Amino acid sequence: MTRVTTDVSGDELMARVETEAPSRDRIVDRIDPRLVRLLTVLGFGLPLIGYLWLLVRYSVNTMYADQWSDVTVIKQSYAQFFPWGPMWLQHFENRVFFPNIIVVLLAHTVHFNVQVEEYLGAVMLIASTAILVVVHKRRSRSLPWLYYCPVALLGLSVVQYQNTLWGFQLAWFMVLLALAVAILLLDRVDLSWLILGGAIVAAVVGSFSSLQGLLIWPAGLVLLYYRRRSLPCVGVWIAAAVASTVLYFHNYDFSVTPESQFARHHPLATIKFFLFAIGDVVGKPVSLGSTDTNNIYVVLFGLFIVALAVGTVVICGLRRDVRSSSPVGIALICYGLLFAALITQGRSFLGFGGASFSRYTTFDLLILVGIYLALLGRVPGASLDLTSADPAVGQVRSHHPRRTGRGWWDRVALPGALAIVSVAMVVQISLGAYNGVQGARVLHGSDLKAASVLRNIDHVSDAQIADYLYFLEPPLVIRQQADTLKRHRLNVFAGG
Repeated sequence: MTRVTTDVSGDELMARVETEAPSRDRIVDRIDPRLVRLLTVLGFGLPLIGYLWLLVRYSVNTMYADQWSDVTVIKQSYAQFFPWGPMWLQHFENRVFFPNIIVVLLAHTVHFNVQVEEYLGAVMLIASTAILVVVHKRRSRSLPWLYYCPVALLGLSVVQYQNTLWGFQLAWFMVLLALAVAILLLDRVDLSWLILGGAIVAAVVGSFSSLQGLLIWPAGLVLLYYRRRSLPCVGVWIAAAVASTVLYFHNYDFSVTPESQFARHHPLATIKFFLFAIGDVVGKPVSLGSTDTNNIYVVLFGLFIVALAVGTVVICGLRRDVRSSSPVGIALICYGLLFAALITQGRSFLGFGGASFSRYTTFDLLILVGIYLALLGRVPGASLDLTSADPAVGQVRSHHPRRTGRGWWDRVALPGALAIVSVAMVVQISLGAYNGVQGARVLHGSDLKAASVLRNIDHVSDAQIADYLYFLEPPLVIRQQADTLKRHRLNVFAGG
């Protein structure tokens, strides 16, 4: 199999084959193995059960807000099964081509039941979380599975209830899954051209699922840098990124973000928005236009997380790393920070209320997940022995003594950083769970009202349509789209 790696000699090859002995000082090694297994099952099982409970308890099969744009695609699909033109059309800042494929399939199979769409999103989120854990564990085999429970607690947090309970946000879960698959393929020890092509395909799918999908390319580039991939490999990745970006913005309407210049003219407010968006992984509800001074605590928490991210990169270093699992976390940090910057550029004019949207937390949480995984990859004994059939390995091992010394970063900075990030995760998990459930209850009540208004759309006022179904489209347009749903017995009209 043709490889595209270049780590084949000297100290770098030694880095591939040397392995530190697992630490005997870990607390987990002094606990009864049966208790460790129980805690591991609970650590993974409870977040999963909690997330699925939230979905089943508060999910409603109804159309709401941007979901109405799906009706245009569905209507055209009855004339042409996959109406490629409408499926490609820009939706605000986004190209949602691949999510539109699922929309058409759902319309022709399950009467466009939005709950099914939400369940698919849940499957994608769970799969993404599992993939990221497996990718990291692949190079850190000596670490107990118990250490990865915080990833499940963060990744499956109910604080992201707006994505969970809004079928239209399936697009963002597709982006997250594409990111996880791209990292899974790019982080292989032996990266063949075929595997690289698979990673590019995953990035393309993510890119044309939402604007945020374009951030997969720089995150992947960070991973390629740390893994010391060859210049041809990096060149192909960059070329694919440029081609995808050019295609994405071909015939793009930039007027959909008329307030995009706000960030340039109000730098202080923009910085506060950025920090608030990152800090509000705790799910603090904020109304649009709010000037509540209590918001400063969320801003400070965001600053705290950003400082942790920077500190983590310093601890892990910018030197290329072909051995440990830390670069996986660095790539996630990169993606999360770029995502926060992207929404800041496009939504900062809305103030703290715009930064507090629950749906943003899915990607903002990647910063905390990345920090934890990056630091976890530095734990002594966590690095994988990247063995190779190359005879040069034996020569390098015989000429290079094992380096077992631990510097100040590993002895002091690493344990301290892990303790600090653990505190941040405890804050997020506790407050995020409470605010997530409360927010889901409010959204559930609104969705029930929306379903009632939609069922009786011929007898409700235009004001009710604007309040409960969609305020960005004229009520007449919504009535016409509802007529399409009735004609084809879709969504709330599936029973006739």
